[in-house]
Amino acid sequence: MSLVDRSKGWVADARIRRRGYAAAAAVAALLCVVPQPYVARAKIVPQDSGSLGINSMMSALGGQFGTFAALLGGAKQPIDIFLSVARSPEVSVAVVQNLKLDDASEYGSRRAAQRALERKVDIHSLTGGIIEVEARTHDAAESERLTRAYVDAITARLNTLERERIRRKRAVIEKRFKDASLEVSKAEAALNVFRRNNNLAAPEVQLGSELTLRASLQAQLQAKQVEFQTMRQFQGDENPGLRALQTQIASLQAQIARTAAPATNAAGPNVAGLSDVLLRYFDLYRNYRFAQTMYEVYSRSTEEVTVEALAAETAADAQVIEAPNLDVDRKFNVPAAVLLALILLLAFFTEAYAPATAIRLPLISPVDREP
Repeated sequence: MSLVDRSKGWVADARIRRRGYAAAAAVAALLCVVPQPYVARAKIVPQDSGSLGINSMMSALGGQFGTFAALLGGAKQPIDIFLSVARSPEVSVAVVQNLKLDDASEYGSRRAAQRALERKVDIHSLTGGIIEVEARTHDAAESERLTRAYVDAITARLNTLERERIRRKRAVIEKRFKDASLEVSKAEAALNVFRRNNNLAAPEVQLGSELTLRASLQAQLQAKQVEFQTMRQFQGDENPGLRALQTQIASLQAQIARTAAPATNAAGPNVAGLSDVLLRYFDLYRNYRFAQTMYEVYSRSTEEVTVEALAAETAADAQVIEAPNLDVDRKFNVPAAVLLALILLLAFFTEAYAPATAIRLPLISPVDREP
């Protein structure tokens, strides 16, 4: 009798089959706890690069400059980016090199060590932007060592990326700071030349004083005209005072007429003359104010990036909120537990469910199929 026929006979025999179920379930149950698995985990929170960035400074300067924050690296990164960094090959290679897992005494090669780490270590995100590193092995010391190595490698990788970001940011800011310095110098020089050519020490004050002068002349003219009409009504046209009022009214009208014609004297242009250069002045002044504001923005940004560079040199870019530690509860071997569940399910199907529902099983004898 061949081995296949013997196997079929064992399967068809209910007593042998049930003993086999019991033996397989006992072995699977033993494998669930032996060897004992150990799970070590650590939780880290990547630091927001905008905490030392220019977001608050941009907001203080005005909403129109808020978009520069993202350009200069102040935007907050989503957790998916940090999770991708933690799962990157650079991190696993750093762990292999730090723990020397590619030695002949360990896994023999870097690729074999990386494949082993993929099976033993799981990196996932939790609620609140937390990254959890979980290592499951059959050695408590190895689980803690792998978890700690991954935390160090992730932190080092984030620091490297942060320093690279700061380097690019500094290059952009320094270039823009030089350009802004040149622009503000040009705008200030153009504004000063325009002021000297038009004899304007302070155009806003000049405009205000000229408008005040013209308003005062018009008010005096109106008062003299009212006085003239009143005197003429009650004292007649032959009153000598009317001639004096007429002279004063004519003088005021002449002064107002002179202010309506563009002219420039030692005190600067009058109202009409100032209105001719007003648009040009405000164009120059607007350019100067914009260049000055951008200069202040990049000047403060230079200080900000210096602080970020110092912080990147002295602080980690990921905060460890839970140091690597072993779970206190007893762990079980998941593959063995799955195998035990399958064995119990198969035993229930063949020994209870199939006979109760009269399902024909090819390898079970007709006697065993009876309810």
